Amino acid sequence: GAGWQDRRVGSGGRQARVSEPGWPGARNLRDLGGRALRDGGVTAPGRVFRSGASEYLTDEGWRAAKAAGLRTVIDLRNAAETGRAADHPAVAPQSLAGLVFVSAPTEDPGDAEFLRVCGPWLDHPRSWAGNARLAPARITAVMRAIARSDRAVLVHCAGGRDRTGMICAMLLDLAGATADAIAEDYADGWRGAGAYAGHGWVYDAGRQAWREQHQPPVGAALLRRQLAEREPALREWIGAFDTPAIWRQTGSPAATSAP
Repeated sequence: GAGWQDRRVGSGGRQARVSEPGWPGARNLRDLGGRALRDGGVTAPGRVFRSGASEYLTDEGWRAAKAAGLRTVIDLRNAAETGRAADHPAVAPQSLAGLVFVSAPTEDPGDAEFLRVCGPWLDHPRSWAGNARLAPARITAVMRAIARSDRAVLVHCAGGRDRTGMICAMLLDLAGATADAIAEDYADGWRGAGAYAGHGWVYDAGRQAWREQHQPPVGAALLRRQLAEREPALREWIGAFDTPAIWRQTGSPAATSAP
């Protein structure tokens, strides 16, 4: 899609408050609109949303999402992570009618080289450049799915933190967001994921194996430490990574037309 930059809002490089989408059941849900652009204005609201696993949305949540313009849901998870669980609400088929669901995992959990390079850092921006280098077609597939949607898009993984954080950082960079805006969106994703308990697949680099892990809610002090540990790598990535090169592989006309 086009028109994600919104210079009608004279932010002067400041973020503009965008109301929470408020889709019942959704976890770690936010609108990427309202993030400050380097040359003034902000990213337009209502074009790209990010969240944790979409299975938590209720019937009311899906109705609210569609009313907000949602048409495409892009799932960044691996196949083993998907499907309904006991804590997911039952959803009527008609609640999902009209939506396009795209499976677009950003990683191959069986790729030995990916696990060697990125496995110890899957919850850290240190893995992002390696992920794009080792799995460029996967990252491009995500971007192509976003580019092809002419309505609002929801991008999600399991917690809405790591893989979603990577893709959304790329989208914000493409749109011309400031480094501070990208960092704040990443931090918001961490804080949002930390508010919930759940089960997730993690890679144990010592054992060189995937395992399921219960993840309790994370307290504010630990969240601050985690973010402080990750911010230098995030800032380094923002300064060095060639995001437009990824976008060009989608065949879309220009990086600034990121949704």
